[in-house]
Amino acid sequence: MMKIATWFVLVAWLLPAIATADQAPARGKLLVATEFVQGDMFAETVILLLHYNEHGAMGIVVNRPTDIEPEEILAEVDAIPDYDGEIFWGGPVEMYSLRALRRTDSPPTGLDAIVGSVHLVPIDETLEDAPRDPGSLRLFIGYAGWSPGQLDREMERGSWRVVPASDEHVFAQEPRALWKKLAPPSVHRAAVKSDRTL
Repeated sequence: MMKIATWFVLVAWLLPAIATADQAPARGKLLVATEFVQGDMFAETVILLLHYNEHGAMGIVVNRPTDIEPEEILAEVDAIPDYDGEIFWGGPVEMYSLRALRRTDSPPTGLDAIVGSVHLVPIDETLEDAPRDPGSLRLFIGYAGWSPGQLDREMERGSWRVVPASDEHVFAQEPRALWKKLAPPSVHRAAVKSDRTL
């Protein structure tokens, strides 16, 4: 009986630590905007964290395809001139920059693994043999960035919910619907109610 009681105490002690670890921002996790994030910039966004440490954080928004035609920005990118997938808005920082995520179980040497089979790929000759299928390659203009401690302060205010990422999240077939799938039900209901009152 004592062993069972000890086991329950140990589990009760470990669960908060496990929950805290799951809710902590880190490379390869998703930031899901809560109802406290307002405005056109980040409301209802889902951000894949690429970097997070004491020097700051960086990520890309994965649920905002744009209406930009690929040829408008890829004319001078020799590696993927014939890409015909959607161009995503990755964030407001360095809107002149371009980043690529590739989904592959057999990555070329040197690719930066982010989560599962998702890799951050340099926009250079590395992409020459990449598939043009939007289910395997996605391009993003700009990125989201935070100075040291900024993201932590935003999280303390309840602006972001941390969710473990998966290949299916990052390469969602319906990226515009991703936020609704990941937002807490109460937040989703509040957003729907707000839309109806407009």
